[in-house]
Amino acid sequence: MKLRDRYPKLKDEAFVRSMVVKSVHGSMMLENQGVSKDRLEKLYTEVKQERQLTKA
Repeated sequence: MKLRDRYPKLKDEAFVRSMVVKSVHGSMMLENQGVSKDRLEKLYTEVKQERQLTKA
């Protein structure tokens, strides 16, 4: 059984993005590396686009 089958919320792109951004932001704040959530969302989008281009 795949994770996406077991946890249907993982199919929701907005949910996954928010989880990633929140956890990265929290980790960076713990290490005193301030970064805005907007910047993290832009990075997430860039990485996702790169991965889609390499898949094709």
